[in-house]
This record gives sequence, structure tokens and C-alpha cells, in this order.
Amino acid sequence: MKQIGHALYTVIPPGSEEKERYLITLPNLHIESLIYGTPFVELEKTAKIASSSGYISKIDFSGKGWLSGKKNTFTASLYKASEGEKHPLYTVEGQWSNNFTVKNARKEEVDKWVVSENKTTPLTVAPLDEQDLYESRRAWKDVAENIQKSDMDAVSAYKSRIENAQRELRRVEKSEGREWERRFFNRIEPTGDDATIQKLASSLDLSPTLDGDKTGGIWRFDAQRAAGALPPYFKVGGEGLGITE
Repeated sequence: MKQIGHALYTVIPPGSEEKERYLITLPNLHIESLIYGTPFVELEKTAKIASSSGYISKIDFSGKGWLSGKKNTFTASLYKASEGEKHPLYTVEGQWSNNFTVKNARKEEVDKWVVSENKTTPLTVAPLDEQDLYESRRAWKDVAENIQKSDMDAVSAYKSRIENAQRELRRVEKSEGREWERRFFNRIEPTGDDATIQKLASSLDLSPTLDGDKTGGIWRFDAQRAAGALPPYFKVGGEGLGITE
């Protein structure tokens, strides 16, 4: 799956009053071991992160091949934009789902991360019957259940039902001159920060506008609209999922 788009992250470092901005590209991904009923996400190709502080990170993802390799493998480097990736300050290597090591420019190990030794925040979600029809776990429930059963015919049927319903919904919207109403995001126009964004984009050899038909514009999360929101979140019913009952 080729992910289209970019993320812009803004943070104020501790002890500073200056904002730092990070432009993040998205790696491609695919699902491995689907046919065996034990699916897992595999990232591939390259993602980059450009910072307004003048640094760039490059992350190359790979995975287990037919004959060798380990799943969720990656290598990464951090370098100054002015010096280029041939002069890394730090390099990282390992598995993002297991453990990886960090080395400095002299190739000395300076840190190591072991996933099993670090607690993660439990994922909390509402029961399926309390979720909106279009929340991911509920929308893809039938697909997920049949993956667990290793019933690939049913997986394909339910997946196609959703995809065809979405295509039909887009067709109807286009014919009526409207588009899907986003519940928690707003399309925004470029702001005074646009010059910084363009500079970061140029450092990653990206489109100078970060806008266009592929990404559908620039979107920002609306915290006020999300605060206290309860399902159902959308006016449309189950027709967008192929549910007619």
C-alpha cells in the first residue's frame, strides 16, 4: 500500500520558546502472512523527517525475505541538512518491533532500545456495539473475524463489499457536486508558516506545494469538534459499507 501525503508536527522543546517543525513522510506498507491467518504489518522503502532546526532523518525499511532476513527490519541515520546523508551524526539499526541500537559518528554504541523492556500504553477502545459504523474496528469487523478463521473467500467478499460501496458513495457525491463531510478534520489554507513548510519540503525533494489532487489539500485535526463527541458521527448510514439492513 502506497501511502500518499505528509504529516507536519510542531513542538516547543523544554526550556525554549521557539517552535520546531517536523515534516514527516510516510513509508509504504503491506500485510504479511495474511494467507496463513497470522497477519502482521510490514513497512517498506523509505521515510524521511526534516526539522526546522536543520536536521534530517532517513529511515529505510525492509523485512523478512523468502530466504533470509527478519521482519520489521530498518536502518536509519540522522544528519545535518547542510552536510548531507554521507556524513551521519547517528545511525540506528535493528527491528522496530523488537530491539535496535543507536551508534554515533565513530560507530560506537550509545543507546539500545528493547521493546519488551519498555511498557506501552494499553489501547482503550469502546465495545463494537457502541462504536460508530465507520470506526475502523466495527467497519472491518467481518473482515477481521474471517482472517482469524483463515476463511480467505469470506475475507475477500467482505473486503470487496466495503470497497465497492465506497466507490459508489464517491460516485454519487461527485454527481451531486458534494464531498464526504469530515467529522474531525478541517481543510485549511496555507498560512504564514507556509514558507517554513516549503523549505522543509524542498530539503526532502518533495512537491513545493504539498497540495494537489493526490492529497486532497492540507488537513488539520479539530480538537473542539472532537471534544465530547459521541457516535453516530456521520449523517450517512450503512450504505457506505454495503450494509443495507
